[in-house]
Amino acid sequence: MRKLIHLITNRLTIIGIILLLQVAVLWWFVFEFAASWYYLHLTSMILGILISLYISTTGENPMFKLIWIVFLIVLPVFGVFFYFYSRTERLSLRSSSTMRHTQKIREVEMKKVISQYNPNYMKHQKYLTNLNFPAFKNTTSSFLGSGEEKQKELIRELKRAKNFIFMEYFIITISKMWDEILEVLIQKQQEGVEIRIMYDDFGSASKLPYYYHKRLQKLGFKVIRFNPMKLHLNYGMNFRDHRKIVVIDNRVAFTGGINIGDEYTNKKKVFGHWNDAGIKIIGEAVWSMTMLFLENWSFSKKVKTLDFETYNLKHDPIQSDAVYIPFGDIPVDDNLTAKNIYLHLINDAHESIYITAPYLILDNEITTALKLAAQSGVSVNIIMPSIPDKKMVFMVSKSYAEELIYGGVKVYKYKPGFIHSKMIICDKKVAMIGSSNLDFRSLYMHLENNIWLDDQKTILEMSNYFEYTLKESELITKDQLQKKNIIYRIIQSVLKGFSPLL
Repeated sequence: MRKLIHLITNRLTIIGIILLLQVAVLWWFVFEFAASWYYLHLTSMILGILISLYISTTGENPMFKLIWIVFLIVLPVFGVFFYFYSRTERLSLRSSSTMRHTQKIREVEMKKVISQYNPNYMKHQKYLTNLNFPAFKNTTSSFLGSGEEKQKELIRELKRAKNFIFMEYFIITISKMWDEILEVLIQKQQEGVEIRIMYDDFGSASKLPYYYHKRLQKLGFKVIRFNPMKLHLNYGMNFRDHRKIVVIDNRVAFTGGINIGDEYTNKKKVFGHWNDAGIKIIGEAVWSMTMLFLENWSFSKKVKTLDFETYNLKHDPIQSDAVYIPFGDIPVDDNLTAKNIYLHLINDAHESIYITAPYLILDNEITTALKLAAQSGVSVNIIMPSIPDKKMVFMVSKSYAEELIYGGVKVYKYKPGFIHSKMIICDKKVAMIGSSNLDFRSLYMHLENNIWLDDQKTILEMSNYFEYTLKESELITKDQLQKKNIIYRIIQSVLKGFSPLL
């Protein structure tokens, strides 16, 4: 009974009901004018054609274009109304302008950093530095091959904080994991350490009480709910902060796939064993992650200045020739940075590609690149979950996996449960790890963060993690793919057609 009450009163449920009511109003409007159906239908067809022509000229992904054009042709009346309605759910012009403004301020600061390249990967590094994400040396890292390991290291570093702690997460859950972190944060705040916490309001909506941010503010923390959910028409459902960033004193930083909740440390079993990964970096490259956090904080607070000098703390230098490039993605600059780094890494691989991905909802470019690599003699290996967290998304992921398998890619199911880590390793020499999933939402719509690196010690740790996980995984064969019944295939095909919206 308690679970039912929680479900009914949950903000996500309420928002969902409101959105359904809005769609119902659109249908009512259509049928209210049924007496003038001929003129309404004719007008809608003309508008649908004009909108389709406009969509075909935009720079959006072809999959997005195809879905809208088909929708406008098949259901012209409802499609036109729904198109104009859905456009209001995009980020407002004012918010887009503010985000570009804070981005430019960060870019000016990042241009002050002189990039230090590894000549073997000049193309990757030049691309990122041209987008004002500098290449740093004098940085070391530790790969964290589980949520349990990340939690242990995070607590240890939080206790060492002397000046500030920045935390940015898609999901924060009331949990044993969070209780342990919160205890340290309260102690540090009492010692005079500045604490800033930012969490996505949609991602954490079912996990936290509505006024939880005020509870944290009473403890002395600075807190932001990113893009708060409100009951109004102009609601940016897809504009989410999917990043996972912790920065401490501009000395050490964490990122990866791990949010805050007991499923991430396997204290709570939801989809079998939860397999996740992250990375801790220490040294000069931390400055990029500090700036990424400050950029998003200033955007969310609608502040036109970023106080970089206060937080650009200096520490004892670390001697290392490995190159690190932390970078971020935002949905208003059309750069698709993470996607393009994926393509660079895949296209430049000579021997092997290791990928872990909770979701496989790929656009044509990445699908083609993976198949081309496999057909060119590169050993392409992808590990995905065997137990899904979202069943419809999992059905679509399996359809993309099938296409890759027939193209020569080896796809495995992680038998113990759900794999949530997001990383790619090429030739065991260069890698990327962070928050970006291999799906349309991460690569096109969300705020994300990742780290490109060529540190051979850490990449060896990442490769060992992948190969160990591979031993716990099952290769998906063509024989298994052929056993699906016709009804399942039809549903899967329909869902795949709408995959950019999943």
